[in-house]
Amino acid sequence: MNKRLLPLLGGLFLSVTAVAQSSNDALLYSPMQPLGTARTQALGGVGVGLGGDYSSAHLNPAGIGVFKTGEFMLSAGVGITNTTSNYLGNNKLDNTGNKTNFQIPNIGVVFAMNKGNGPDRWNNVSVSVGVTRLANYNSKTAIAGVNMNSSYSNSWVDGLHGANLSYYETGDPIGASLAYNSLLIDTIRVNGDPTNLNAFSLADPKRPIGGALTAGITQRGTITKEGGLNEFAIGVGGNYGDRLYIGGSLVAPSINYQETFSWSEDDRDNSKTNYFGYFDYNKYIKRTGLGIGAKLGVLYKISDRFRLGGAFHTPVFYSIHDSYSADMVTNTENYAGEVSVNSGQLTNDGGPQLFDYNYVTPLKLLAGASFFFGDITDPKKPQGFISADYEYVNQASAKFKMSSDRDYERMLNNNISAIYKSASNIRVGAELKFLSLYAIRGGFAAYGNPYSSDSYNAGTDATTTVLSGGLGLRSKGLYVDLTYSLAQSSYRYRPYITADPANTPSAAIVDYNRSNIMMTVGFKF
Repeated sequence: MNKRLLPLLGGLFLSVTAVAQSSNDALLYSPMQPLGTARTQALGGVGVGLGGDYSSAHLNPAGIGVFKTGEFMLSAGVGITNTTSNYLGNNKLDNTGNKTNFQIPNIGVVFAMNKGNGPDRWNNVSVSVGVTRLANYNSKTAIAGVNMNSSYSNSWVDGLHGANLSYYETGDPIGASLAYNSLLIDTIRVNGDPTNLNAFSLADPKRPIGGALTAGITQRGTITKEGGLNEFAIGVGGNYGDRLYIGGSLVAPSINYQETFSWSEDDRDNSKTNYFGYFDYNKYIKRTGLGIGAKLGVLYKISDRFRLGGAFHTPVFYSIHDSYSADMVTNTENYAGEVSVNSGQLTNDGGPQLFDYNYVTPLKLLAGASFFFGDITDPKKPQGFISADYEYVNQASAKFKMSSDRDYERMLNNNISAIYKSASNIRVGAELKFLSLYAIRGGFAAYGNPYSSDSYNAGTDATTTVLSGGLGLRSKGLYVDLTYSLAQSSYRYRPYITADPANTPSAAIVDYNRSNIMMTVGFKF
């Protein structure tokens, strides 16, 4: 069982320095990005102290109570992700990753049931049903450089020391056993004892047999990710006296995630007589899961110009299913030539490695405030608002649940507690309306560093910032909102670690940005 989780460990903890790993693996289920309709995203994701937008069902359900008419809305958009890297001094060749994807970020409907109007009664209750994308995983990261000290295969060799021959052959079918069966990894008998084996890799520049690869090796890697985290929500919001709004949502997020990790190494010596030419390795991860949780909130109008809101998001309990497979081609030149092998050849059923487990996300506490300015009594005159949200989440409180292996569960959860800390996220947005039809919006968001120590992110602040802006057109029964947002961060990605820290390569510096273009169309009824 533990060996099946090694790929999970590699993604979640061994490479914790990667933002792709830290926002799409270790933090896959607790995303750090604005969500909601085009209007909400143009405002930087604010909404806790605002209300009146379908996004309230996923931020502060009390805002659903602001609706006094029914509404149906649908969004569509395009996400464009770009990364550039600097790995082992190379920041020019094979160091860019680009990925574009079309998405439908949300679709929802709100039903408003008006009961009356008065300062001391329930004036209306509104119900919402819909789906919103909490996270867009689509991205591609590429790194490349010349390594004189180690090979990716060194990490496999470290895991083989002390193992018996049967484990070499099939014990790690998505990693070390592929390298062994493709003849990249070989064994040395300790004192001639066939039961006491040490492993070595022909790709290791400092290999103990066959002479060192004095010219080093060229390493190239790409991490391509697809999918998203979508949350289905049923929300209810009530309006008491047009001042106090309370609400709650039952949420069921679903994760659909695919990752392809491709790594290649080439000998820089073209003599073709040193038993190593190249290897190409691909690992494929498919992850699906379904969660259950709830969100509760309150919104209060202190005056017609000032609102305060607060929300509580319970931990989400996920049931997750993982599937792992891999393949590899190795060319050992004058030793065995080119050999291909895939993980299906090394498993009993010829299929992928499967693992099921549970995961519980941290709770979230949110607070927000909004101030309305202008002549709010006349919709034809300029008016608007400024709104801000604060969000607190303790990433260290996330937990794995594995009833079949409590010791392993404790080890993973101790890792989480050591690596992560609480983070504060801030979102600010403003809107200006004029002629009762048109709106201009802008926003900013800053998502705090979730790591407890800079060493886990190789000294880089993992804060993500988002700038956004948009336009809106609203008539009596129809509205259209258009938004552009840009998310930016700088992080480090360490492709592997070795038992000897001196041979672990320096982390790649990766600059990340994602442009998101989004349109929401809504109909009131």
